[in-house]
Amino acid sequence: MQGRNRRSFTSASQKGAGGSSRLHLKLLAPILIFEGLFVVYPIVKGILIALQQTNYGTTKWVGFANFDKMFGDPYFWASVRTTFEFTLSMVVVWLSLGLGVALLTNLSFKGRTLVRGLLAIPWAVPDIPTVITFIVMLDPNFGILNHIASVLFGVNHHILWFSQSDLAFISIVAMLGWKGFPFFGLVILSSLSSIPDDLYEAAMVDGAGTLRRFRSITFPALVPTLSLLALLAFIFSFQQFTLIYLTTGGGPGQATSTLAIYIYNTAFQYFNYNYAAAMGVGGLVLALLGTIVFVVVERRVIRARYLQEGLA
Repeated sequence: MQGRNRRSFTSASQKGAGGSSRLHLKLLAPILIFEGLFVVYPIVKGILIALQQTNYGTTKWVGFANFDKMFGDPYFWASVRTTFEFTLSMVVVWLSLGLGVALLTNLSFKGRTLVRGLLAIPWAVPDIPTVITFIVMLDPNFGILNHIASVLFGVNHHILWFSQSDLAFISIVAMLGWKGFPFFGLVILSSLSSIPDDLYEAAMVDGAGTLRRFRSITFPALVPTLSLLALLAFIFSFQQFTLIYLTTGGGPGQATSTLAIYIYNTAFQYFNYNYAAAMGVGGLVLALLGTIVFVVVERRVIRARYLQEGLA
């Protein structure tokens, strides 16, 4: 009798486990289908297009000819360099602004909730109003920033913000920095609120100042969050297209022509879809390599931090 009960219990457990696994598959099915249709299929299709060449309605298989052209294209490498310069700039700007805003809004003051809500506005503003606002602000004839420069710094000429290479790049970084910093600031702020107050109280009793508390308590506690945000900033900036294209279109010259802009212009201005697909595959490989580097560095930083805490 006991053996029969054991067998029935085992079979019921196996049925329950099988039903649970089937339920998991059913719940995952919509996500897997979506990923297959809108992620895997476009990547495979892009690779196949990159291995072909279409001229006057005739498509033929050319193998790696488009990739050979890509490796010898100076404009491609210039766009790659611009992309990494832009990406690194945005990582520094977003994390710096986000950390500064989070530290300030983490302080106790009257109206703190209202300030936190107002700081989220740039993140909520759509791309086109953001572009129009910055184009008006940076207009060489009546832009407010030209007026400020003339009053504070004595600049008596119209600054062509989007017509000079260095200024155009700086303007794009400033615009994207303004739009994106609330996201990073709010994430860092949530991480700051999870740090126990007892640590700060003990440090103050030991005579630690503000900088010492930040270096010994705040920053080590934020390292995992900052590492993750650095990876997200890399991904967001690497694939950035809309704001750059609507503002400068990649100009002047190639000053703000990132890889996404160059691929778009190649495909939809010069109608060379095969070569654009090859550069898209190259961009995918570069993005994956960059992501792997960020993940490896993040794990090493977190591991080193844990080792230091263990030794302490």
